[in-house]
Amino acid sequence: GERETRVSKRLIRSKDGGGSSKLEEGDKVEARYRGREKYYPGKITRDRGDGTYDISYDDGERETRVEERLIRKKDRDRSRSRSRGGDDRLSEGDKVEADYRGRGKFYKGKISRDRGDDTYDIAYDDGERETRVAKRLIRSTGGGGGGSDRLEEGDKVEADYRGRGKFYPGKITRDRGDDTYDISYDDGERETRVAKRLIRKLDGGSSGGRLREGDRIEADYRGRGKFYPGKITRDRGDDTYDIDYDDGERETRVAKRLIRSKDGGGGDDKLREGDLVEARYRGREKYYKGKISRDRGDGTYDIAYDDGEKETRVEERLIRKRERGSSRSRSRGADDRLSEGDKVEADYRGRGKFYPGKITRDRGDDTYDISYDDGEREIRVAKRLIRKIGGGSDSFRE
Repeated sequence: GERETRVSKRLIRSKDGGGSSKLEEGDKVEARYRGREKYYPGKITRDRGDGTYDISYDDGERETRVEERLIRKKDRDRSRSRSRGGDDRLSEGDKVEADYRGRGKFYKGKISRDRGDDTYDIAYDDGERETRVAKRLIRSTGGGGGGSDRLEEGDKVEADYRGRGKFYPGKITRDRGDDTYDISYDDGERETRVAKRLIRKLDGGSSGGRLREGDRIEADYRGRGKFYPGKITRDRGDDTYDIDYDDGERETRVAKRLIRSKDGGGGDDKLREGDLVEARYRGREKYYKGKISRDRGDGTYDIAYDDGEKETRVEERLIRKRERGSSRSRSRGADDRLSEGDKVEADYRGRGKFYPGKITRDRGDDTYDISYDDGEREIRVAKRLIRKIGGGSDSFRE
């Protein structure tokens, strides 16, 4: 909208090279909405005459004064296989597999930006991103997009709400046409422009040996040969999983071969309202006795503790079931059983000499953390190196 008079000829250069590259009102284009990395289809509604343009996007959005460098023309006939070659050419939006950081293993993803110099930015299906990946490290997976991979309005899905890592059921209400979707969740929440990589279809069909988020499992921690109980918190989509262990440890990208399911069909492991449990109050290290008063239905529970405290939305990983028959004599009756708070003697670092102390944490795998009376601490001490010296465990909360 600016104007200038008496501009010297030496300060002016012509933009008319041959008409075809000139952007004009009515042109079908793709533009980087608000300067972001991704291009969206639309139409030029106004040429501002200063190298900026107003655009009306196909999804209903509008934007004014978009710089020319953020706009590219759509070539109608050839837009799909951009310039030369077709088959060999990678385009933005292509489904690919890429050698992440050149480490030799390929992961699935999508090209989010063509840098124009045979390098590409990639958004991986597991949420990772990588920029300027060389073409030689990328291979196309798109053959002929079978309908099963296609998401459509009305589809029942699960989506990673706000990218926080947890999937919730819902329904696609709008396909934006750029691999993003609007979702109406079953719990009443709504979300717009959810990336396709954060959505998975609910087929209701067979899962076979498929592991799912929330599954109770045992996994070979760091491939050391010993399995520990825990829960799958994230499915990375490439047969690797993130795990929260019952003892508080966490591990990412655990290979499927190192995981075995604990769900043999029993429901015994399932927590229910009324169950007698022990829980780590406010996520602290020590377990306290109580009863589940409410199942929230999202893997969290409300607990009424025996000492009168109450706690809401306690994560399942912080709770363990008490066997009804033996729960009462957890610290006293069963001599063989070690509990948090027990006074013990332990063979410090396995050197053959026993020192007095107290169990501060039961790891759930016959190892214990110990706080010695002389101030030393030791974690994961094997049960065989510990002996009880009597005296009940503390029941007061610290």
